[in-house]
Amino acid sequence: MNNRLVRPAGMDAIYDLDSFYRTSLGQYCLAWEQNEFDKLVSDCFGYNALQLGASSIDFLRNNRIALKIAGDREMRNLTHVPDEASARVRLQPETLPFESESIDLVLLPHTLELAEDPHSVLRETARVLIPGGRVILTGFNLASLWGLRVGMQKFGLPQFLPARNFMTVPQIRDWLQLLSFNVDRGAFGRYGWYKTNKCARHSAWIEKAGDRWWPQCGSLFALSAVKTVNSGVFVGKVLKKNYFFAGAKAGVKSNKQAVKE
Repeated sequence: MNNRLVRPAGMDAIYDLDSFYRTSLGQYCLAWEQNEFDKLVSDCFGYNALQLGASSIDFLRNNRIALKIAGDREMRNLTHVPDEASARVRLQPETLPFESESIDLVLLPHTLELAEDPHSVLRETARVLIPGGRVILTGFNLASLWGLRVGMQKFGLPQFLPARNFMTVPQIRDWLQLLSFNVDRGAFGRYGWYKTNKCARHSAWIEKAGDRWWPQCGSLFALSAVKTVNSGVFVGKVLKKNYFFAGAKAGVKSNKQAVKE
């Protein structure tokens, strides 16, 4: 296995996530992402779950929601045996063919980075999620060794990560907050730079050191956010406190006075 991206028919190779996952570096990423998705989806419940992108990988395998939908621009060959209740849909992430507030869980594995309009993808995600629904997304962290390598592309180095848009974690958190999401969980990972799986196995110490000493410098990140329910705002005259508690001082008659009258 090598790090050379294979150009699939009809698509630019540098934007193809499935091609990247077949490289050694991609396998290094995929192992971490699969583990994080397994942990984050395990306690998500409901009726409908949607995975947008990376349709050849089952990131919903550890979730118990009844109907699991894999949506992608192009359907890929599966690397797993699909569940009986699963469905595969060819779609555009910017215009989802689902009713509003009909999905309980949405996964976005590098979907924002590969989208032509990441803002529209997040808006559509917010639209189809029920109040209290959850979105879980992964991406490449620019504040890392890999991010430094991405910054050097302007000096002529070739692109090596499959992304159209590189966004910072604070930027994505701001977008989610504007769409009434509350980010309550997250993680960073993959601190090394390995061209072979053998190097990765013999350098596991750097992963432990990174988690402890510089966690926000991981090359990958995962965020989990809940769609909050907007509470009603009461508009009108504010009642004075003594209206309820003043009793006779406010002119409220006692029971005996009321009976006499």
